Amino acid sequence: MSIAARLASAALWAEGRMLPVQGNKIVVSNFYGRGYGDHLKPIVEELLRRENGLDIVWLTADEAAAKSLPAGVRAASYAPRSRIRELCTAKVWLDNNRKGARFKKPGQWYLQTWHGFALKRIERDVEQTLPAGYAAYAARDSAQTDLIVSNSALMTKIYRESFWYEGEVAEFGSPRNDILFAPAGDVKQKVCAALGIPVQRSLALYAPTFRADGSTDAYCVDYARLRRALRQRFGGDWVVLVRLHPHVMQQARALHLDGDTTFDATRYDDMQELLAAADAVVSDYSSLMFDYGLTGRPCFQFAVDIEAYRQDRNFYFSLDQMPFPLAQDNDALERAVLEWREEEAAQAWKGFCETFGIREDGKASARCADWILEKINTKT
Repeated sequence: MSIAARLASAALWAEGRMLPVQGNKIVVSNFYGRGYGDHLKPIVEELLRRENGLDIVWLTADEAAAKSLPAGVRAASYAPRSRIRELCTAKVWLDNNRKGARFKKPGQWYLQTWHGFALKRIERDVEQTLPAGYAAYAARDSAQTDLIVSNSALMTKIYRESFWYEGEVAEFGSPRNDILFAPAGDVKQKVCAALGIPVQRSLALYAPTFRADGSTDAYCVDYARLRRALRQRFGGDWVVLVRLHPHVMQQARALHLDGDTTFDATRYDDMQELLAAADAVVSDYSSLMFDYGLTGRPCFQFAVDIEAYRQDRNFYFSLDQMPFPLAQDNDALERAVLEWREEEAAQAWKGFCETFGIREDGKASARCADWILEKINTKT
């Protein structure tokens, strides 16, 4: 940020400091201005079910994000003047990433959900790789936070030890995963309609994470071979949905998906809806696997660049502890699919949950809404 931009931002925060806090106002930020999604979507949906008198503001970076919002949620620009004014007048802040607020007033409350169960090391545990100034920025954000929502003993430990954070952590579960405890039929119909897929087809979701250099060389699943193996093992007529990480979403055009047996789902807004609809999932190092594990459906880890990725980010636990079959090439992926057994997979998942203290029951959004409404109703 230039000196002029810093001075302008400081002036806006000084101006905002003079504005009164509105007791019914909640401001939501999803990945710095993305649309309706992640942990914040189900929390807001729960609030909308309960309360009509709330002013719920969602910060949006573009028109598409603004159009994604439902009735009862007001879009506001993520541009500095709008964002700072909305934050300065809100009773409650909701975020899944670092906020960057200059200050928080007495009587304001900040709920942080973060954005996933960590396999890859994050925050202070990779401090040497972080941008200059990030540690101070993150520490300021953590000092403002009143509650971090966790889904496990592992994440609670990481928040306490690696987030420059000394406040409260509540093991409410993951709000975005509440959808995975409900029947998938309606969601699958929605996904299939959006992507132009007959609903009777079985869906395999391939969703790898990004590489630091932005390359897609590791995205080398043989889709036709995967489909054949899935059909042989589970029956049905399978298609593959490919969803790239938002950091590399522009590369989706280079994947040459045919729109008949392979489909580009990169721009589908809601990852959790894709997970709820999917009949099987393939990923590499993404936390989405730990979300999908809650469904009990087949999940496979396809990772061809483990050593290179370990050098970049490393892991909180050995890949040998993963509850999903690990394949390092297409031969191994085919074998993993053909040899998958439901009972063995269930036992592996159960053991993993016990080891890392995973707490999920489909009621995380309700717990978050309870906390938020308690703060809204607190007189200051």
